[in-house]
Amino acid sequence: MVKNRSTLWYTALLVGWGFDLLYWGKTLGISFLIHVLLLLAGLVFLSWKEEKPPVPKSLPLIGVILLFSTLGFIREEPFTRTLNHLLSLGFLGLFLLSFRGGRWTAYNMSDYIVGAFQLFVNSIAQPFNLISTKNPEEADDSEDEKSKRSGWKRITPYLRGILIALPIVAVLASLLSAADPIFSEWLQEIIGLLRLEKLPEYIFRLFLISIWTFLIAGLLLYALYKSEEESLVGEDKPWPPRFLGFTETTIILGAINLLFFSFATIQFKYFFGGEKNISLEGFTYSEYARRGFGELLAVAFFTLFVIMVLSGITRREKAKDRITFSVLIGAMTAFIGVILVSSLQRLALYEAAYGFTRLRTYSHLCVLWIGVLFLAILVLEIFQKYRYFTLATTAAIAGFVLTMNIVNVDSFITRKNIQRLALEEASLDTHYLKTLSNDAIPDLIKLADHPDITKGEQQDITAILACRAAQLKEREWKWQSFTLPAYGAEKALNENTQYWEDVKIKTEEYGSKYAVFGKDKFYCGYLGWE
Repeated sequence: MVKNRSTLWYTALLVGWGFDLLYWGKTLGISFLIHVLLLLAGLVFLSWKEEKPPVPKSLPLIGVILLFSTLGFIREEPFTRTLNHLLSLGFLGLFLLSFRGGRWTAYNMSDYIVGAFQLFVNSIAQPFNLISTKNPEEADDSEDEKSKRSGWKRITPYLRGILIALPIVAVLASLLSAADPIFSEWLQEIIGLLRLEKLPEYIFRLFLISIWTFLIAGLLLYALYKSEEESLVGEDKPWPPRFLGFTETTIILGAINLLFFSFATIQFKYFFGGEKNISLEGFTYSEYARRGFGELLAVAFFTLFVIMVLSGITRREKAKDRITFSVLIGAMTAFIGVILVSSLQRLALYEAAYGFTRLRTYSHLCVLWIGVLFLAILVLEIFQKYRYFTLATTAAIAGFVLTMNIVNVDSFITRKNIQRLALEEASLDTHYLKTLSNDAIPDLIKLADHPDITKGEQQDITAILACRAAQLKEREWKWQSFTLPAYGAEKALNENTQYWEDVKIKTEEYGSKYAVFGKDKFYCGYLGWE
């Protein structure tokens, strides 16, 4: 039973109001971290008031949540930033689910699905239960409480009267304004002072705050009172049931290994033959690089899915069955290693020919973490720790996103393309560099007087810097939208104005901005030169 109802509602209202204060009409920035801190602080405070502290096993999740929430305003590259926010919310959900139980490390995929459903249902149901029930301690009201309720009864008619009068007065005021222009002008001045023209917006925002308050109250109640009832899917009886015989599984794994063996045999020819063998087969570097990378990555993902499914549904009562299964999985892992190396080789060839892009960088890092995940699954299979497959997958995803943050994707792309300038016939795709986020600005500034770029490329880089400086200058800054890359980009541009200060930025009638070099226009959007 909740001991401090008013405290819980005040906490939920504070977090709910945060949605309006931090996000309404503002771009996402440091606001996300502040909101997460607000929610965590409210939950910890309530757990102290309600004497329902979190178990020690759930506490590491706080650090993970804060890590990815902080990275959300340290990086501006869109995909990295989105994954930071999603992972932060995902681990926050795990924290709420296991706040009093602490068994999140043993969750499997079914637990994730069931847990998400429980959070959704309880965020709606728990506040209704709280409103409809009454604490036993509140049965005998004190005289002060009775006087407070009687006070509310006296105030209630006034509130009802105001709510009814408002629409009636609004209708009559609009009719009188239409009848008398002087009265209309006076009324407009009053509305301007009170900003009553935004009344519908304010009512809508108040409604949203109420909804968020209600849902947050439900999540807090679940964490404090429901999470200690934590039970795992398939803990007592394996789920899904193991219905597939070992003979069938051996045939499936054997056939896959045979197929992978034939593919790996061909791949070793390319590993040791290099460009000569590729040319003999009639493929150029770019054709070889493009051909099959996506398919090889899909093979790795599909194989991982097959391993996890077969591990869950195959009967392995005897020790020799378990050993054979692990050996077959180990062979598949080795062959997948060859496939992943082949895909990396193809990607490296393509990068050498055409430079780095976001997608190629994502793919590079993804392949490495798929390899790590395969090894982790193999180890867990050998030690029969099947419940931890999902934890290994979650850790690999978190590792992938963390690596993207460390690498700093947009800055990495710029640096790698600068390094390519030393190669013969290498050129810059300046129109692609223009699309990168503020993460890349400090490195783009280094390109402005790089000795290996052409005059045309230098002019493009200068135009990009001028466009970005104009964009940052005109940006409507709000503290909720603060990000470190935007701050760093503005600082770097202001310290290196000599590269772009002579470039004029103009705006066309329909709003497109462009940099002017003589008779040439460089559009700040995606069109480039005209």
